[in-house]
Amino acid sequence: MNNHIQAPYNYIEDYYESVQRKNQTYPDVARFWLSAMSKIDGDSVLNVGCGPMLYDNLAEFSTPPQNYVGFDLNQASFDFMARSDNPHLTSMKAGANARDTNIEKICGDIFDYRDTFADRFDSILGVGFFATFEGRQFDDLLQIMFRALKPGGQLLKLTWHGPHRNAEETRKKLIYRFDNRDEPTPENLVDRFVQAGFELRDQSILDCDRAEIGFEAIQVCQFGKPD
Repeated sequence: MNNHIQAPYNYIEDYYESVQRKNQTYPDVARFWLSAMSKIDGDSVLNVGCGPMLYDNLAEFSTPPQNYVGFDLNQASFDFMARSDNPHLTSMKAGANARDTNIEKICGDIFDYRDTFADRFDSILGVGFFATFEGRQFDDLLQIMFRALKPGGQLLKLTWHGPHRNAEETRKKLIYRFDNRDEPTPENLVDRFVQAGFELRDQSILDCDRAEIGFEAIQVCQFGKPD
C-alpha cells in the first residue's frame, strides 16, 4: 500500500481551487454535501482521507471537537495547507485557530493504523475517501473504521457517483489514489457497510447529472456503531 505515486503540490492546489469554484457556481449542490457535516459531533473526530479540505470541513461541524485528526496518504495535501496563501484557505485556518480544538495531521497509509486508531473516535468523516478502495481492500478498510469508532459512534460517508471526465483526468485520479477502477452502486456501498457491522442511520442522494458538475449523483450516508 505504501508504493503509490504521491500527488504533486500543483495537483492538490488545482483540486482545492476547483472545489471552491464549483461550490460558488453550484450552491445548491454545495449545500447538499456541506450541510451533511453538521451531523459530526463528539470530542474526538477523524477526517480520513482529508486532502486539503481539513479546515473547510471543520467549519461545517455543528460543534467543534476537542481533538480533530486529519489523515491523508498524500504529503502534498499537508504541504498545501501549510504553505498556500489561498484567501479561502487562509480564512478557514483562521476560523479553526479561533476554536478550542487540538488539530493533529497525519500523513500515512490507513492500513498501518488499525491498532493505533482502535476505539479512539466518536465520529469519522470520509469525503470521497471510500471511493478510492475496492474489493477485499475495501472490506479490510471498513473493519479498521469499525474498530476506530467508540461504541455508539458514527461514520459519515460522502461519495460521488458516475464521474464525467476524460481519460487523462481518470489516469491521474487512479495513480494518485483519488479513485479506483470499480464503480459500486450506492446500494452496494450501503450493503457492504452493513455487512461490516455498521447500522445505517440516515441516507440521502442528490441527482446532479450535469456534465459541468462532473458527477451524476452524490450519496451521503450516516452509519453508526452499535453500543
